[in-house]
Amino acid sequence: MSAAASSRNLGARLWSSYNRQLDARPLVTKSFTSFFGFIVGDGVAQVASGEKYDYWRTARFATYGILVHGPLSHVWYGILDKNVMPRTPKSPAAVVIKMALDQLLLSPIGICLFYSIIKSMEGQSDKITQTLKEKFWPTLLAGYAVWPLAHVINFRFIPNSQRVLYINAVNVCWNVFLCKLASSGPPDESRIKAASRQQSGGEELKAEV
Repeated sequence: MSAAASSRNLGARLWSSYNRQLDARPLVTKSFTSFFGFIVGDGVAQVASGEKYDYWRTARFATYGILVHGPLSHVWYGILDKNVMPRTPKSPAAVVIKMALDQLLLSPIGICLFYSIIKSMEGQSDKITQTLKEKFWPTLLAGYAVWPLAHVINFRFIPNSQRVLYINAVNVCWNVFLCKLASSGPPDESRIKAASRQQSGGEELKAEV
């Protein structure tokens, strides 16, 4: 058997096993799907930054994925499927309504949860309000450039059981943005003052010369 055939067989077995777990343990499987999705997203973000890798940061995002994002997504999609035109769930009207509800209701709530929980895990719960003031609208508006189309595809073409997997695939790119934004902060005032003093000193030296 060739290496390519072996790889295809392995992929087919893994896919089959994943779907069996979705049927048997949907909540747990989707939670672990988000767990690995956030690990990959933050890992890519950190490697791309070129800075020293922060394993605790990845652990925080992975914790959010498995305890919040996965379970919340599982419950939310179940609510939408049960209550929004359940007899014609793939119709254009159903798809648009689900997408609109997701973006207008869940997205703002999810952003608040994300930053609040991440800041709490960082031991900076006192900065939650300020973080939300700085990052809520940039995150929401950036999301509106990605998620409406992603969810039209989600609700129209993706099987119900595999929506969290699909969302996490999209999330790999989105999480790069989200993890970087969550880990960024306002400019360090001490560094700004030091740079200013250094610049002033250089100007004085030039003046003396």
